Amino acid sequence: MKRLLGTALLLLLIPITAAQGIVVSPQAIVVNPRPGFDVEVWLDRDRGGDGAPAYQVGEEIRISVRPSADSYVYVFDVRSNGEITQIFPNRFETDNYMRANQTATLPPGSARYVFNISPPRGLSKVIAVASRTPLNTNQLASFAGQADFAQSMIGEQGFVQGFAIIVNPLPQQDWVTDTALYYVGNAPTQPEFASLRLRSNPTGAAAYVDGGFVGYTPVNHGVRPGRYEVRFELEGYDPYVTSVNVGSGRTETVEGSLQQQRRAGSATFTSSPSGADVYVDGRYVGTTPTASLRFEEGNYTARFEAPGYQPTTVNFRVSAGRDQRVDATLRANLGTVVVQANVGGALVFLDGRQVGAIPNGSGRLQIPNVQPGTHELVVVAPGYTTYVTTFSVQAGRTVEVNVRQVRY
Repeated sequence: MKRLLGTALLLLLIPITAAQGIVVSPQAIVVNPRPGFDVEVWLDRDRGGDGAPAYQVGEEIRISVRPSADSYVYVFDVRSNGEITQIFPNRFETDNYMRANQTATLPPGSARYVFNISPPRGLSKVIAVASRTPLNTNQLASFAGQADFAQSMIGEQGFVQGFAIIVNPLPQQDWVTDTALYYVGNAPTQPEFASLRLRSNPTGAAAYVDGGFVGYTPVNHGVRPGRYEVRFELEGYDPYVTSVNVGSGRTETVEGSLQQQRRAGSATFTSSPSGADVYVDGRYVGTTPTASLRFEEGNYTARFEAPGYQPTTVNFRVSAGRDQRVDATLRANLGTVVVQANVGGALVFLDGRQVGAIPNGSGRLQIPNVQPGTHELVVVAPGYTTYVTTFSVQAGRTVEVNVRQVRY
């Protein structure tokens, strides 16, 4: 006959994140933050598996376990004196491979043993582990001599450390745990634990309670009653941080809406000639050459404006973490020259290039699109004196040149 002893809680109040991808909580001991299937363990007085029923010393207790996928199942009892007992498999039930949704009850109806409750009084934990591959649990509990059940004296902390080593080689989705609690003797008037129901939008955020990793949302986490800081982190989103106060035996829900991070880069604006005003998507940002200016990642349009020059636009893209140069070459505004002459048919040359002839009748020739600056004008007609002059053109202005030619 095997007798189960109750266990007191030894674990630190602050949850610990193990390097092997396990979460440690004061209520469930070891949890896989991202399992690929489920396992349930419950007691005959708490078929829901969420409570902590009380058993008096000497009473019988039966334990049931059910995995949701074909797997190897292990069940452990953790005691306050540091003793760990592997309830299943044992010398009587050696085959611990279970089919999906198959339920095993310990002891089974035909068993030659029973589980009786014995001191010390307090809270006890039954931990079920399901794995897609067999586990070597000798460092958690081992058979001594002709003992029917494997045992050890490593305590909760030793169990956590040994368990982390065992599951280290396994893919994260290939193992899962569940914990059932019960009291030896009368249950306390105030429950020892509380729960945090952690939810985020979007889901899949890493959840931290008082700085300790507890899993990925949505996740439920057992804690002691008290006040906690809850933090959600997800790549591409700003962290969400809040605090929550949870009372004894209560479940508090924390829901966080994560905001996407605004990825940013920078741009520097230059122009030829310099001194142009720069507008990005209609907003003035400076005069060229500018300093490096911060922009959120995306596409933009820059407009360069300078007196006497045609406005110029440049499309550019800002990439996160990068600084780029946006350059523009401004074209000067053009002027107009009007030649008023007295000899029809006279040829007109501007800076050595023929630009037209004086019309008969009006005697007026208009020369558009002349670059600002100083120019030379020559007017030639057979039998008439050649007319030569220089003049200045301003951007956007019209200059009129009067030409008088005489016969010779």
